[in-house]
Amino acid sequence: AQQNKLPIPTKSFIEKLKNKDNPEEEYFTKYLGKKSERILKRFSESKDVCAKEFEFKTGIKLKSDSCSETGSDVEIVFLNYPKSEVIKFVEWFFNTNDNIWNKSKTKYQPKEEEAGCYFEIKESKSKIILSYYCGC
Repeated sequence: AQQNKLPIPTKSFIEKLKNKDNPEEEYFTKYLGKKSERILKRFSESKDVCAKEFEFKTGIKLKSDSCSETGSDVEIVFLNYPKSEVIKFVEWFFNTNDNIWNKSKTKYQPKEEEAGCYFEIKESKSKIILSYYCGC
């Protein structure tokens, strides 16, 4: 099967997204194009959207949930992408001196068990699921 490659973002684009809440959504929208967007959940008081699901033109699906007060959960499904591309994606947008990869490059998490972002890559036949949780 043909393996997809992610478009390489410019350095200035990566810099611009450094401290944003949703770099993955901005990157996929700009470089791949959005196919659909669905609201999954809103905060009860403010009615602000706190969970959404997107599909992008190359079949990448993104689900983000920031409804809990302790942190946010994101799940991205990469269809027909090699694991090396998913690793690159994590390193473009979430590279930090606080995190390290495990030997098999399936987990990228804080060296000390502390607040921060925990990434996990799960592989199955035609897709790779990247899930991460950022919390305090």
